[in-house]
Parts: sequence; structure tokens; C-alpha cells
Amino acid sequence: MTPHSPLEKLTRKLEPQPWGNAQAAVAILVKPSEDDLEFFLVKRAEVDDDPWSGDMAFPGGKKNLQDETLIDTAVREVLEETQIDLRDKKVIGFMEPVYSAVRRTLAVQPVVYRFDEYPEVHLNYELTKHLWASLSEIRKGKTQAVVKGWEGPVYKVQGETVWGLTFRMLENILKLIEED
Repeated sequence: MTPHSPLEKLTRKLEPQPWGNAQAAVAILVKPSEDDLEFFLVKRAEVDDDPWSGDMAFPGGKKNLQDETLIDTAVREVLEETQIDLRDKKVIGFMEPVYSAVRRTLAVQPVVYRFDEYPEVHLNYELTKHLWASLSEIRKGKTQAVVKGWEGPVYKVQGETVWGLTFRMLENILKLIEED
């Protein structure tokens, strides 16, 4: 990893510990490629009464009683949703929690993991699709759109629209990488 690579810049800016005020966690799976980074995104299934139904997201979910930490939450949720086992993966850091616009008191803790190979993925019923999107592809896909009656900035990636919570997390990643 070169000192100026996107992964090195991101790793230097991440916090070594989670914040502690979050009630949910997502795993941001990052794979270095050439002078770029790729991010693992999933598409949530269409479900009644789910405010994130059909959205592109990072895998994850709410902390439950069996989870001692937010890392436990991320590991459990990713395993349930994708069959990717994070138990032996090293956490490279934590981003500041992002609050849901739908449930304003819900803070979501992003936990960042490094992957050097593409993991095998088996989606459960909660998800309909997965993809790896490069940072350069994400940057190029920034545009405006109307999604679920809301209008604002989004990323168009591989025919999908990334907006809301996941958009804000990607924006935070870009800021961390681009600032000196």
C-alpha cells in the first residue's frame, strides 16, 4: 500500500474505536484495485413496511441482544445477508455514525474491512443483488434524482441509484480520502 493510495489515506483517517452511540452497524467492505478502491454494495428486497425497501446499501442492520458490540452486529448481519464471514477479518477502522433521515434517532456505525480478494457471496431473502463499485465509478456517477418522492444528490452506479444513508456514508468516505 503506497502512502498516497486511497486505501492508505482512508485508513489514516478512520477512528480505531466505534463511537458507542449507534444502535445499528453496517460493514463497508473495501477492496484495493490498482490506484482505486472498490466498495461492496447490496440491494435490499422490496418489502412492505421497510423504509429502506429496494435501496442500495452497505450490508448491516440493528444491534440485537446477542450482540455485545457493534462489530458483532456487523459480523452477524453480513453473515446472515451475504454468507460473507467477517469473524477472521481485521477491522481497519470506524467512521463517524450517520443518522437515518427516516428514523432520526437511529445512528448507524460504519465498520470498515479490507478485502484483497472478492469473497464468495450468497444473498439471503433480504437482498436481491450485490455489486462492487469502484471509487472512480462512484465519483463519476454523482447526479441529481428523485427517489421515493425525495429529490437530491445521488450516485448512479451500474444501473442502480445510491441515495440516503449510503450516499452520505460514501460522501464521508470521499471527504476522508480527498482531504489532506
